[in-house]
Amino acid sequence: MKNVVYLLFLISCTQKYADYDLIRKVDFNHKNYQRPSIVKAVVPEGKDHLDACFNQWLFFSNSEKKKDSSIPFVIRSLCPGKDYLINAEMKETWWTTILFTRSCVEVEAVCAK
Repeated sequence: MKNVVYLLFLISCTQKYADYDLIRKVDFNHKNYQRPSIVKAVVPEGKDHLDACFNQWLFFSNSEKKKDSSIPFVIRSLCPGKDYLINAEMKETWWTTILFTRSCVEVEAVCAK
């Protein structure tokens, strides 16, 4: 039982969820999100899903920083040829042990025409 409690202190994990009703792909900033104002109506057309993970051994890189800097590229990669995303759901996952850290982002969105 002591070993289980000890292992819980060595491993930690967290998840963060965010929903965006409308995203203009070229302007997206997940830290300071502002809903774009549009003149035309957007029509849903298909779905897209993308995830990316980054690893870190000891202190040789920063997986959380790599994940945060890749989020705009993940958003722009969804729904090629479309400018807007509707009802986007973003899930950020981070877990760590003493030696290894993994940071992931998963985005699912409806393409807009």
